[in-house]
Amino acid sequence: MSPLIELDRALVEAAPAFEQPWLTAVFVVLSAWWVKGPLLACLGLCSDLWRRRLPVAFAAAAAAIGAASLVTDVLKQAFGRARPPVADPGLDSLVSIPGNPSFPSGHSATAFAAATAVAILCPRLRWPALAIAAAVALSRVYLRVHFPLDVIAGGLIGAGLGALCGLAALRLVRGGFAGSTA
Repeated sequence: MSPLIELDRALVEAAPAFEQPWLTAVFVVLSAWWVKGPLLACLGLCSDLWRRRLPVAFAAAAAAIGAASLVTDVLKQAFGRARPPVADPGLDSLVSIPGNPSFPSGHSATAFAAATAVAILCPRLRWPALAIAAAVALSRVYLRVHFPLDVIAGGLIGAGLGALCGLAALRLVRGGFAGSTA
């Protein structure tokens, strides 16, 4: 595991080489609390309203966001990994450093949870939703508040929980739970 951790540190230490003022501004916005989940859930709500159906995409995305937040909070406390500027005091972050541990990334988890649920229930929004989630995850490494492994783990956790919520909602809408005798 040591070479993987070394690669993780090397990648976050390379981030300053890519700094551009306009890119920093974009990533600060993408890292805002309202982008990582609420914006994506609202995309689902807009699709639900457009299709004149109950807000199933919105509900699935919201449930996925809540589940991802809960799981990442538990895992953060269990792993207790220091954030990049704390682990390497010579490395400055571009935004304030959150007070909680780094692994896994909650931003990545909630963004991918919402995006995956929306992608399952609103196929036309699949690529925009997943692109927003990927940009949120990348922003956390660029801003140097997470290591790459933090955002990868968070993304995988979020995608899994989003898929569970999205598929459950899809099954519910299609009547899969009604009339089941199992």
